[in-house]
Amino acid sequence: MAHPLARGFALAALLAALLALQASMAAGTTTAADDTPSPSQRWAWLAADGGTYWYVPQAGLPAYRWRTSDPAGASQVSDQTVWHIQRFENGYVFGPVVGQLDDQAPQCQYLIGSITPDGRVYLTFTATGGSGSPSLTTGIGEVVDDTGGPVFQMQMATGSSQLQVTHWARMTQCREGQSCWNALPSLDDTSIPQFLGNCDAG
Repeated sequence: MAHPLARGFALAALLAALLALQASMAAGTTTAADDTPSPSQRWAWLAADGGTYWYVPQAGLPAYRWRTSDPAGASQVSDQTVWHIQRFENGYVFGPVVGQLDDQAPQCQYLIGSITPDGRVYLTFTATGGSGSPSLTTGIGEVVDDTGGPVFQMQMATGSSQLQVTHWARMTQCREGQSCWNALPSLDDTSIPQFLGNCDAG
């Protein structure tokens, strides 16, 4: 049987080892946390290096428009929209937007919205260049993974007391050099810079 004094030394050594392990684990946790970006900065890449551009692929073009006096008479229209996310701050995004329904004139808007760390999105698009009360478009959705990278899966609605439009689409990133950059779906001869130029013209 071990001497009582020896048992005391063994217990003291074991306690010291446990305390050292606990301190080491705590230090490791602190270091890992310090190296992790703030959750509110997860989406900062959206506005990095001049920002990112998002458009509606061919499959997402159909939208529906109706008069509030005859909602059952809703008819399909084509809705191409391009976002340029230029600025990101603490989970908020900003930038110009241009949208066009069928053969109507392109409309310039400005995007202000929020994106949570887990990718939930709420956006407001305000028409620019007009007089009186501007029309507002609202969109809700989330960022989801796709084969080509993340996409904004959005549901949007806009209109007035007489006319409404609803649209859902998977807004997809387009980079310079891709086919979408030089020829937007439904606007074959229009590039993204040309389309967004409708805001400069206003």
